[in-house]
Amino acid sequence: MNHKSIDINIGSEATKIFTLVSITIYIMAILNGATIISNSFAAAIQALSIIPILILTLVVQRQISITFIFAVIVSIAICIINESVYMFSGTMMIVFIYTLNSIPDIDYQKMLKWIAFTSMTTFGMVVGINLLTGWGSNNYEMWRVDGFIFRKSLGFSQPNVTMLLWLSVVLTICSIYRKSQRLLTIFVGVSTYFIYSQTQSRTSTYVIMLYCFSILIIGKHVYDRVGKTLSKLVCILPILFFLISFYSLLHPYSEWMDALLSGRLSLYQQFYDTYGIHLLNTPELENAMFDNGYLQSLLAKGVIFTIQLLFILISIGWKVNRMRIKDILLFGMYLSIAFTETALQHFELFLPIAIMFAESHKKEALNY
Repeated sequence: MNHKSIDINIGSEATKIFTLVSITIYIMAILNGATIISNSFAAAIQALSIIPILILTLVVQRQISITFIFAVIVSIAICIINESVYMFSGTMMIVFIYTLNSIPDIDYQKMLKWIAFTSMTTFGMVVGINLLTGWGSNNYEMWRVDGFIFRKSLGFSQPNVTMLLWLSVVLTICSIYRKSQRLLTIFVGVSTYFIYSQTQSRTSTYVIMLYCFSILIIGKHVYDRVGKTLSKLVCILPILFFLISFYSLLHPYSEWMDALLSGRLSLYQQFYDTYGIHLLNTPELENAMFDNGYLQSLLAKGVIFTIQLLFILISIGWKVNRMRIKDILLFGMYLSIAFTETALQHFELFLPIAIMFAESHKKEALNY
């Protein structure tokens, strides 16, 4: 059997393992969002799901990268010195990125289609049961800017969780290759508007709708590749987004802007004034109400973990020398939502981005 046949067999097995692991992660996220299972149980299952990926890497890789080994050791060391098991998410992200990019002949599209089918079905079942029976309704009324609004959770723990899980579904189905994007984009836009009309969850809606309008305008050029310089600038967007978030801690804000963001700016500055910034984690803020993934990493998890996270986010698409326009749009969605949600380490959001960039890198090597 020649090397090509071996690579195809390895790729087929790797596709099955990755698909099973990814589906498990998505189902755990949705069931946890619907409060069917606990946070700790969902986190434990997601953490254990990395074991088959590690075994796969050790078995099939002829030579494991020294950089990868170093990154994993450093990441585990960060967990140990912070005495925080939840920081293992950084290690998991590193393993996923490396394995997706290094194992030959993985069928990324097959993975994405299975993930999309499973996540849409599970999400749709929760919403459908809620609409038919009222089960899992965690609805409430709140003040926003100039009046009260009524928000429905559609079966999940709260409206923002509903929209964030819908965003994970959108990222997955929009990562699937289609020559014509129009019908899918219209479906995503209409579905998003319906969910928004129930949840009144703004940021995810704005991000998804902006993506839909961009796709409709760009049309068939969505798979065109941009230059190397622009691609590398896109890779370092996490640093820019982090600096913008950090700026909000150090400078005065307008009351109007704070009200528009539901008091988030004043809350972040209160956390900063009370606890400050430290190299290691701040246990008092581990369960604090953060709605900004960048500031949550900095204030709750510390400078060291934040630096690691930024390196991970930059590395996701670094191997792609000339990104597709669609790569940029979906990556931008993932980074943008972290302004108002602690979403950066949600694997149901991270995985489609990691898979998309790995596929883009492989296709680029084939001049596709």
